Order: sequence, then structure tokens, then C-alpha cells
Amino acid sequence: MAAACTSPTGPLNQTTSGTGASSSVEASALPDAASSGSDDGAAANADSTPNKALPDSSGLLADGPGGNGETAGGSDGSVGSDATASDSNTPGCITSGTELCEDFESGQLDPKIWKIKLGGPSPSVTVDAMHAHSGKYAAHAHVTPGQQSTAQLTEGVSFPATADTFYTRIWAYFSPDVMWPNNPPDFHMGLIIAGGNNNFGHVELAVGANLSPSSAAGPMHYLGYSIYRGPPYVEFGPRSKTAIVNLAWTCIELLESGQGGQAAVRRIWVDGVELPEQYNSYSGQKPPQFDLVSIGIWEYHPTPTLSDMWIDDVRVSSQRVGCGP
Repeated sequence: MAAACTSPTGPLNQTTSGTGASSSVEASALPDAASSGSDDGAAANADSTPNKALPDSSGLLADGPGGNGETAGGSDGSVGSDATASDSNTPGCITSGTELCEDFESGQLDPKIWKIKLGGPSPSVTVDAMHAHSGKYAAHAHVTPGQQSTAQLTEGVSFPATADTFYTRIWAYFSPDVMWPNNPPDFHMGLIIAGGNNNFGHVELAVGANLSPSSAAGPMHYLGYSIYRGPPYVEFGPRSKTAIVNLAWTCIELLESGQGGQAAVRRIWVDGVELPEQYNSYSGQKPPQFDLVSIGIWEYHPTPTLSDMWIDDVRVSSQRVGCGP
């Protein structure tokens, strides 16, 4: 990425959903270009050689990415799905302890689970029936195209995570399906962001999206990034060749693990296929103690055209969930 992350302008408003009451809270400070370095060289800070085994959906230890013949998408790097899944209100789908399961079928946000984080011009997070992956309802994050905004749901009820390791699975629907400008600005955004503190301060590890001038008319591509605020002040990628598909439901999974305090591990799957270039095991700082996950849109720079993201069938679990119920 050509530019380092910067916070959305203006304060973020954290609203307790379902009550209508809101209070202003400050956005967490993000490193500027002087402290974190440019995004172009950021990927060099990541350990690209997987050397840790992590649990798969069976609870057994799995090899690093690339095992079992996995590849990141088709020949053009695109991955997308408009397939539906069973409603998440099925046996084994619970919200208790370190497990969270949410299908939004109540038609509203549960204030005992979710907080809303807003920033920028006229963002919103609601529940509606415009698009749903299963059942009737889904959460809907809305931002203003061409602006720098935040529209997120955050939850901390499933923390502390077992062994500081957890998976977040969402189904996401991005809109509109439009052509990007011929010379779009460089930007990136976060879609699922895991957060917590280490001895230097707050740390974010995330799966997001990126568009740069080199991509001409687009589309957006998946991006993994991690932001540390102490020496050596790293923010690293890399970009993925896998493109984000609009107007279709996509299964996105993020693994975060503190590896027993030794290294922060990030892994990303799209429609059940791991993006092997996104496997990062970073040991340059003490990993954070994760205490929340945020889902939705966090724009680090103004985004040309994206305005809406629907989110459904959210799972946070100590085991990999996959793209089933």
C-alpha cells in the first residue's frame, strides 16, 4: 500500500444499539506515515514462512496454508458465491462463554452483545430485510461514497478468547456493482478487525480491502494487515490477488492467535479457501491480549464508490467454523 493508515476524520460515536442513546468516544490513534513507514515496504516485516500448527475445524492441528491442494481462487484470482447456507439458529450454534452466534433474525441488534461504532459523514448500522444470507434479516453498514467513514459492529462478550485464539466468520454482501474510476485514489479499509493491547498499546490485526491506482478500473482486492504502535511501529500487508465480488454473498473468515504470548498469527479464508499469502506470524512485538472484534467498514482513506455492506450469520469461536451453518 502506498500510504499508511490514518484515522477517519472526526470522532467516532459509539452507540448502544436498541436504546437510541449514544456517547462520543475518541477513535483509537493509528500510526502515521512517519511512525509506521509506507505500506509498500510493510509486507517485508511479516514472516511469510508458516512455522506454527493451528487448530482446524475438527480441533486437530492443521498444517499451514497450501496444504490439501488449497489455492487462492481461480486463475483470475476472483472468489465469490451467491449460495445460501442453513440458518445459523441450528444445534451447536450458541452464544455462551467464548462462543458467539448471530443471525440477526430478531430484526434488531442485541444491546447485550453489540455496540455500534460510527464516524464520518452520515454512517449507519441497522438491521433490515434488503439482503439476507439466511432467514429474513441481516445487519447493514452504510457509508458515504468518496468519504472516509466508519460503520461497524463491535463485540467483546466472547472474550477473553481461549488461549488468546479465536476465529471470526461472517457472510458479507458488498454493493453497489459499479465501475471504479480510471485513476482511483489509493485506499484500504478494514472489514473484520481484531483488537487488543500489548505492552506498547493497542494492536489491530485484520482482513480488509484495497484499491490502488495501479489497479486501473478496479476491482478491490482482499488485504491482510496488522498495526503495532510500539517499536518497530509496523503495519504490514500483503495484498491478495483475490478480488472482492460485489452483489453476491461471500464467506470471510479470520483467525487471530496470540500463540501463547510468542507471536501474533493471522490467517484468512474466502469462501472456504485459504489465502496463503495472508498467513502471517509476527514475533517482533509481544502479541496483544485480544478483547474485541469489529465487523463492518472502517475506511482508512476515502473510498470512491463502496456504500453498503450487509453482514449475516456471524460466528466467533475457538474452533474454525467454515462456511456451513
